[in-house]
Amino acid sequence: MTFTSKVNKRARPLLGTVVEIGVSDTEAAEAQELISESFLKIENIERAMSRFDKQSEVSQINDLEMNGSLVVSQQLWSILQLSEHLTALSRGVFSISAAQKNNGRILKLMDERKVCRVAAGSIDLGGIAKGYAVDQAVEYLQSQSTPSGYVNAGGDIRVFGAPHPIFVRHPLRPSESVVSLELKDAAFATSAIYHDEKSYNQSGAVLDPRTGRAVPFGVSASVMAPTCVMADALTKCILMLKSEGDTLLHQFDARGFLVDGEHVTSYPRTEKTITSYAN
Repeated sequence: MTFTSKVNKRARPLLGTVVEIGVSDTEAAEAQELISESFLKIENIERAMSRFDKQSEVSQINDLEMNGSLVVSQQLWSILQLSEHLTALSRGVFSISAAQKNNGRILKLMDERKVCRVAAGSIDLGGIAKGYAVDQAVEYLQSQSTPSGYVNAGGDIRVFGAPHPIFVRHPLRPSESVVSLELKDAAFATSAIYHDEKSYNQSGAVLDPRTGRAVPFGVSASVMAPTCVMADALTKCILMLKSEGDTLLHQFDARGFLVDGEHVTSYPRTEKTITSYAN
């Protein structure tokens, strides 16, 4: 079953995509107020973490000279700590830097939220910041005793309360869905470069930080996890590690699938289903 009651929803361009927020079982005026406050929280995260905003904390980090340091906000500090943890666990497969020297490590996290540059390069929080923003918006809605709702940032989605339908595009034929499910009390994300994007959006390439090479077209990875920040981050790991990423999925109570051409493979391979978070 999907949402059976009226859903109040609104969409806005944010985080480099379109973000849609929906809540149900709530008076319309109250729902719109909740949605507005959720958008404000996402805006604040975007202002801090966008590499395209010259005033953002991420841009200030990227502008640091060698051995320069900066004290960052608690939100950014949390993301940097999580990124460093995932980089270590994935043996460098997950990285917020394209630098290949120092295993992609260009920052050192010091005490009291101080970040120090230790190598040349820049960081791009990209999808992990988008997933974090989705989580923060959902957690705000839940803190207000909202019965059910969802936040969808261009396919990075987290649902609570009533289930919500999910359709995953086929990487070879993006106008078709290759998998459909109903997500409940969980998050879902997909990483892919679709063929119809190849001619005009090379900036969307997913790079393997170990080699600097782009993941081939026609392949996508999707992950379900308790939080959107983990779902998004783990999609990159599955794209590059495949079954070697099983340990990561188990550790974060996640599961997913890889679509390679016409083949769909579920992960972890020891599991028989990819729908424990779906109805």
